[in-house]
Amino acid sequence: MALFTRRFISAGFGISDFKKYYPAPYMRKKLFLTEKPEKARLLFSGLGYYRLFVNGPEITRGHLSPYTSNTDKLVYFDEYDLSERLSVGENVIAFILGNGMRTPLGNVYLAESRFVGEPCAAFVLDLTRKDGSVDRIEADDSVKVHTSPILFNDLRIGEKYDARLEKETAGWLEPGYDDSLWENAKRCEMPRGDHRIAQDPPIKVRRTLKPVSIEKEGDGFIYDFGRNGAGLVSIHGDFEPGRRLLLEFSELLSDGKLFTFPLRILDPSVGLGYTHQTVDYTCAGDSFDYTPSFTYEGCRYIKITGVNDSEATEDLLTFDHMSSAVEERGTFSCSDPVLNKLQSITREATLSNMFHIPTDCPHREKHGWTADAAVSSVHMLMNLDCDDFLTEWMNNVALAQNAEGAMPGTVPSATDWGFDSWNGPAWDSVLTEIPYRLWEIRGDLRAASAVRQAMIRYITYILGRRNENGLVAFGLGDWVAPHEIIKAPLELTDTVMCYDFCNKAAALYRVLGDRELAEFCLNTARSFRDAVREQLIDHENALAAGNCQTSQAMCIYYNIFTEEEKARAANKLVEIIKRDGEYIDTGVLGVRVIFRVLADHGHADLAHFMIRRPDGPSYGNMVKRGDTTLAEDFLTEDERINSRNHHFLGDISAWFMSYICGIRVNPRAEGDLRRAIDGLPLNVPEDGYDNINVLPTVPTKIDFAEASYKAPGGEIAVRLDRNTGRDSIVMKITVKGRLYGEVFPPLGYGFIGSESFPLTHGENVYEAFPTNVDQEVL
Repeated sequence: MALFTRRFISAGFGISDFKKYYPAPYMRKKLFLTEKPEKARLLFSGLGYYRLFVNGPEITRGHLSPYTSNTDKLVYFDEYDLSERLSVGENVIAFILGNGMRTPLGNVYLAESRFVGEPCAAFVLDLTRKDGSVDRIEADDSVKVHTSPILFNDLRIGEKYDARLEKETAGWLEPGYDDSLWENAKRCEMPRGDHRIAQDPPIKVRRTLKPVSIEKEGDGFIYDFGRNGAGLVSIHGDFEPGRRLLLEFSELLSDGKLFTFPLRILDPSVGLGYTHQTVDYTCAGDSFDYTPSFTYEGCRYIKITGVNDSEATEDLLTFDHMSSAVEERGTFSCSDPVLNKLQSITREATLSNMFHIPTDCPHREKHGWTADAAVSSVHMLMNLDCDDFLTEWMNNVALAQNAEGAMPGTVPSATDWGFDSWNGPAWDSVLTEIPYRLWEIRGDLRAASAVRQAMIRYITYILGRRNENGLVAFGLGDWVAPHEIIKAPLELTDTVMCYDFCNKAAALYRVLGDRELAEFCLNTARSFRDAVREQLIDHENALAAGNCQTSQAMCIYYNIFTEEEKARAANKLVEIIKRDGEYIDTGVLGVRVIFRVLADHGHADLAHFMIRRPDGPSYGNMVKRGDTTLAEDFLTEDERINSRNHHFLGDISAWFMSYICGIRVNPRAEGDLRRAIDGLPLNVPEDGYDNINVLPTVPTKIDFAEASYKAPGGEIAVRLDRNTGRDSIVMKITVKGRLYGEVFPPLGYGFIGSESFPLTHGENVYEAFPTNVDQEVL
């Protein structure tokens, strides 16, 4: 067991609940140094979250530090170099502790967990002298404690702050402050998990927004920040002592009022009633700039009460959009403004849900739902440099597995919660999906190594869940289907996902060097595929059970149909889509694959039409109604309104880049999986992540499209222009670095004199002309 220290301390106030809650504690440790150290290394953990100050200035690694985890499994520390911050004489290390998941008031699922307790902290400060000797200082009861003006804090519900209390502790961050009347900290039980230094990118501010409009509503004013997002509101003001400012948050307005129902949070203090996120600030009578410490908001609109018409200025509130600090890796734009908007709102929804862990939404839940991250992994990795972000979370995913091999539906999760409901193979697929995509797209095996044991334990577990026909059916299936009617049989979607799980596990074991486990996984995958083909496929009509878009598309995409059967099965899929009025009629499992299948079989125009049409269920309907982040589902405005900031329908972004513009990363990987399942050798390419083919499928109503992607070994940019005078498509391909591959003409087109060209360093231009392959024009 990895332990940095056994000494954890708390303020000793008690564990907050809805009947009685305690202020966030101020805590400070004095250090007296007779000489300046050569090195000063600090490892610090504050659970649930902390803010850290040294001799006055704040040095916290990022918002909501440390990393969010189940501390029965992993306890995260952050590392700081204090060499230039300490001086001879008195120094002070000061910190504030927030509740976070340590005391999850707004999360009833976590409230009964073993790891729940009073906020606590631990630190190890190693001071290296000039002679090389090291003095170690650890947390103990010499740390001084006082209540703070943060009277209430919760990740979901928000924060309450009384600035009038600041005068009681004015100057507490600085050396020389008299803390003799403060209480001493209490030693507390050490959390059970291993200790680990976080390797994920810290949460930082991406942009600061000012309101685009301010409208009076009832007893307050609604500030519209113009776009949905996640982060922290700040209040900037100067009001008399005792003035109370109350902020409420929402994504939508209804009849000019905040619509908070989709953001409701279960409130045990009122039985089965609900609350929603607020910030409650009481003024001290001085000019101030206040930002909450231990929460964050997901919203577009903020209502403030407690100010009058002249005080409700545009400078009163600002909104910092935040996320884990990842950079852009890929881009896409084209002649269709609807697709451009969808690319933008997918990106924004993804960033809004990158707060240490990949959350489902930034307001109501802030949970790490496993399926959400699994189905988003490709578009995340193509768009953003989130390798470290996903890998750190996968360390936690691997440890979330229970003794039987089952997986919970969320990570981190409550003790013993989510193993028998709110999960299932589509959710549990996260164990292989993200490690596989990290290897396939980035050549990164860290996550694969982390889940090495968990994968085979899960396969053993899932074999015990098969029925007499060799099929699996439990948990959630094709979630958020239009009109909330799931048409795909659970036994089909579950068993197909088990097949895919085993197939990808085989590839990962092979690349990790374990050939025996790889072969076992392949044989198990074949047994799942055989069961689906025998029990759930109408071979005469090339039709999957359910006779619906999801069943048919999944069985094509995941190779349940053979290569010889796929053309007929794809034609049947088109028939089903036309029967359904050419609307999207899939949930999250089907929508991730259906457009890929259609494009692969010459129906890119149909896919484009389904995506962009303005009447729902469709993505275009989200654009039409003005959404600025991706919605949770395809429900239209006349149906129930759910979250407007989810990322797990976002694979269209990857489709734009990989299909319309044709940037296919590691194109051999999928082919190798197909050949392996048919009994041929599994040859895993070692450098596939730098092998990129360009194979576009350009819908006929798109005049130009361009995309770029930064691979580990270089960069590629693709620009496609339709030349109507020559009835051709001009392809400009720019390559930097050590990438290799081939350039193919768009589907339905051909080059003169060659079937393809090698991917060449620099800028190259190709022209493709129509062949006899027709695409359906809508």
